[in-house]
Amino acid sequence: MLQILHKTDKLRDEWTVRKVVSNYKNGITVFDNAVQRGLVWDIERKSRLIRSTILNRPIPPIYASKHEEIYSNLDGKQRSHTYVEFLDDEFVLEGLDPIEVMNTETGEVEDVELNGKCFSELPQELQDAITDSTITVIVLNNATEDEECEIFFDINNGKPMNAITVSRVRAKSRKEIVELGSHELFKNALTEKALAQYTNEDIVVKSWAMLHEESPAMDTKYIRSLMRDVEITEDDKIQLGMCFDRVIETYKTILNEDKKIAKRVITRTHMISIMRVAWRSIEEDKTVEQFSKWFMSFFNGKRSATNNATYNTAAGTGSGKAASVKKRLEELEKSYDDFFIK
Repeated sequence: MLQILHKTDKLRDEWTVRKVVSNYKNGITVFDNAVQRGLVWDIERKSRLIRSTILNRPIPPIYASKHEEIYSNLDGKQRSHTYVEFLDDEFVLEGLDPIEVMNTETGEVEDVELNGKCFSELPQELQDAITDSTITVIVLNNATEDEECEIFFDINNGKPMNAITVSRVRAKSRKEIVELGSHELFKNALTEKALAQYTNEDIVVKSWAMLHEESPAMDTKYIRSLMRDVEITEDDKIQLGMCFDRVIETYKTILNEDKKIAKRVITRTHMISIMRVAWRSIEEDKTVEQFSKWFMSFFNGKRSATNNATYNTAAGTGSGKAASVKKRLEELEKSYDDFFIK
């Protein structure tokens, strides 16, 4: 007789939308685990969820990992946040057909317009239909972080996930990548949408590759494999943090002199490409001012980022390929050497 080991301990529960919102506001439900994606739904998708809820249509279940009395949601962040935002009147409904209702006293049937209305502007009956609607919650008891990531991947298998989401779910050094991804550099370099899509964490791994891989590539296949296998040590964290410090300080220094060139410091391809020379400048005790002057001397192109045709070509189409990365690194090293030898 065979006994299956490591079976997931799970149960099915039913929460009202009111409870979903209350749990979130009271910190009983959290979304800060390694697997959750950012907030990416637009108003139209949020609005359609609200209409479906009013009409009691099927809503996919929420999956939550329970530790003690805290529910860490693995799936359902978009839906849960939509309910929280709508009940707080943070958006109005758009792009929806009216809801057909019947006046029980007169028997008359009429349409209720939803578009342009926030929660508090809906008739009480529609508000109640939303808050009293129930959502199925699949609760996993005391799952490990690795189990949570595997379950998240299985839940979303077949659903569209961007490359970085797939990669970060399977990352060996998730905690270190998340911590480094909170650096001030990325708040200046990336839009809120890019941060929500974890582009900052993608850059962390690519920066690690620039510093530690002899012939790195920046394409999805290479980075996904690297993210799954690489172990970021404490020394690596210190090194990356110092490089990120150097880049953001360089950006701020140049910003006072030339906004156009400063923007190139935090442009994704250039920012990742200069990590090696940034670290080299730190090891060689160059000041931020010295490094900034070198950057301005190289990235001073009028129509392109630089006046170096080889670099510009390698930073264009196919910039993630190993051959293109190699060319950029070679040109940066040559320029750095020439500048500081003078």
